[in-house]
Amino acid sequence: MKLSLALGIVSAMAQVGLAGKCLNSVPVSSAEDASVPGPYSTVPMPPQYMEPSTTAGPYSTVPMPSDFSPDYGVYSTAPMPSDFVYTNAPATEEEQLSTASSPEPDYSAAPTATTTTPPSGAAGAYQITLEQLNKAVPDRAADSSCGSAPYPDECVTNSHAVSAINNALTKYGISRRSEAVAVISLMAFESESWLYNKNHHPGNPGQGARNMQMYEYNSEYAKLLYPDKVAQVLASDSSNSTQQMNDVRDLVLGDNDSFGAGFWYLTAHASNYHNNANALRDGNSADFQDYVVTGVGAGWSDNRMTIWNSVNSALSA
Repeated sequence: MKLSLALGIVSAMAQVGLAGKCLNSVPVSSAEDASVPGPYSTVPMPPQYMEPSTTAGPYSTVPMPSDFSPDYGVYSTAPMPSDFVYTNAPATEEEQLSTASSPEPDYSAAPTATTTTPPSGAAGAYQITLEQLNKAVPDRAADSSCGSAPYPDECVTNSHAVSAINNALTKYGISRRSEAVAVISLMAFESESWLYNKNHHPGNPGQGARNMQMYEYNSEYAKLLYPDKVAQVLASDSSNSTQQMNDVRDLVLGDNDSFGAGFWYLTAHASNYHNNANALRDGNSADFQDYVVTGVGAGWSDNRMTIWNSVNSALSA
């Protein structure tokens, strides 16, 4: 047993000597200078040695400065303040029910931008801006411009009218600027710049909408849009009275329908002026006069041309 122990000690000493020869036989590179303490050096580390690091932090061996204060959070080593509310705390039952009932927001939708560029209508429909309409119909540019209207419930300002006009341009497929100019000019004249929605002078039964079309057209228009409601009105009074005619007209006096009436008339009763390269040519005042007199059957006045010039100029900007 003593012999075995002695042999074991001799063998261990031999291995240590061999290992020392191997270590001493490896040349020390300039990057691993044996005279500099470090993990690859044979020089013992001084007791005050710390891993080289220029940034104090949770993964650094540099001690934190006494005034170090990292942001509070779940990945910070700083203690949480007493008033800290942990945002990842489990939701209450009420919050869970509220979240479950809320629809997932659609992040793919682009944000709506405020711009003076006309919005794009469906299928290439022409569109206008409020800035353009204010220049075209200046009497209704101010939001207070209906303050002294004789029939306040009929008067609307441009800020109210612009969306209804754009809806009508889209609905009836008006893609030509000249057609938009013509119908807006006609409506501005007939309604005295959105002041009236019904005919008051002389008060023809059933006449109205922003283009002041006669009852026969309002009746046709209303039957197209609201056939059931028109049937109810007609069933309640078979005498075709003034009240009945006015009741039918009143069905189409909402903003979208009223401002849409002029464009409906253009496409339904004056279709030879719609999308016709030889009619209502862009910037052609004679074509506008022809539309008013022949297409609509209305009387002509110089004031119509004054309004057309204003609208045509504004929508060119």
